[in-house]
Amino acid sequence: MTRPGPVPGAVHDGAGDVTLPVPPGPVRRLWAAHPRAADAFLILFWGGPEFAFAIAGVWRADTSVTNTVVVLVLVAIAVSGIPFRRTRPQVTVAAGLVSVVAMAWTEAGYSPMLFAAFAACVWWSRAAGWWSIALASVLGAAATAVRVFVVAPGSGGLGEVFAPAMPAFLVIGVLIGTTSGDRRRYTAALIERAHQLARERDQQARLAAVAERARIAREMHDIVSHSVTVMVRLAEGAAAGLPPDGPSASAMRGVADVGRSAMTDMRRMLGVLGDGRADRDRDQDGDSSGSADSSPDRPAPQPAVRDVPLLVDGFRTLGTPVALEIVGGPPDDDALQLAVYRIVQEALTNAVRYAPDARTVSASITTDPDEVVVVVSDDGRRTAPVQPIGAGRGLVGIRERVHALDGTVHAGPRDAGGWEVRAAIPIRTVTA
Repeated sequence: MTRPGPVPGAVHDGAGDVTLPVPPGPVRRLWAAHPRAADAFLILFWGGPEFAFAIAGVWRADTSVTNTVVVLVLVAIAVSGIPFRRTRPQVTVAAGLVSVVAMAWTEAGYSPMLFAAFAACVWWSRAAGWWSIALASVLGAAATAVRVFVVAPGSGGLGEVFAPAMPAFLVIGVLIGTTSGDRRRYTAALIERAHQLARERDQQARLAAVAERARIAREMHDIVSHSVTVMVRLAEGAAAGLPPDGPSASAMRGVADVGRSAMTDMRRMLGVLGDGRADRDRDQDGDSSGSADSSPDRPAPQPAVRDVPLLVDGFRTLGTPVALEIVGGPPDDDALQLAVYRIVQEALTNAVRYAPDARTVSASITTDPDEVVVVVSDDGRRTAPVQPIGAGRGLVGIRERVHALDGTVHAGPRDAGGWEVRAAIPIRTVTA
């Protein structure tokens, strides 16, 4: 499928393929930064011509000073509603209708109503814009009739009353306002949607981290619970076969007590994580009864390095050309072996999901006396964006596992093409 090209006039924000509209220019930024000055400019722009027209009527023989003053007052009332257009567009429309009343004394007078119709569509609704110009057209026709038949008889006729100029200008104002209002509402919806997606992304990342941490804790619990339970049972069995008052028996009983205390602390920690398996193991470590005869449940065996070839065979069955290399013997740490298995599993799953056209997928596990290095790479082309460590669920799991064992991990594109996951985990030395 062909990827869509960049949006014309868009700018990159440094987040991969995401593009944003061109930011506001200096004029729009200045306009938004000084709303009071913008209101004053609009008042002069829409009211100034009407004021000038009314004042010019003083020098006309057929216009009295009183009529001129009335027109000035009406126009002043009309433009006074402009500052309320953002918060109360109803006031702007009502004030704009007042300017139409001035047409009873002047041939113009409806300029503020043009802006009122525009403001109604932008900050109120499209329906309000159309209703406002319909009312203004009727009111303008009535005011014109008063002027040509009452105030200045003989100055005109029905042609002036039903002249299409005013309705045409009002319709243009509504159309422009509708376009601007729709764009404004659409942009506001996009911004809100972007904020919502950002919140959901952060929530999903936190939920994924918490869920993965709990899953790792459960797996670690199974391993530690089994090992410590066996240790306690062996210590109790050794103590039972020794003289009760001897130092060896006392030492074995101390080992058993320390093991039970460790199990209690581990249950408390996992209880904070919300793991319900802690209660299940009270009978496994003898903490409740202290009886050496109780038989603990045998936990399911955990995957280890020895199971990686079988895992790779499963991916080969799916058609993924995986080449496996294991150098060195597996470490004695069961938790480390489980982490190695899960890293290989998650990395191969990502390769299958996001690079189905890969010709070569390699997985290597190298063990030396100090650390275990796991490298999984492919030469495929990513068909979907792969997020960095900490953003995706599978990569969160790799990060949590490696960091829990004091290791380091890197996942990203290779210089030669494809993707690589590299994890280095130190081998912990247990001293006697």
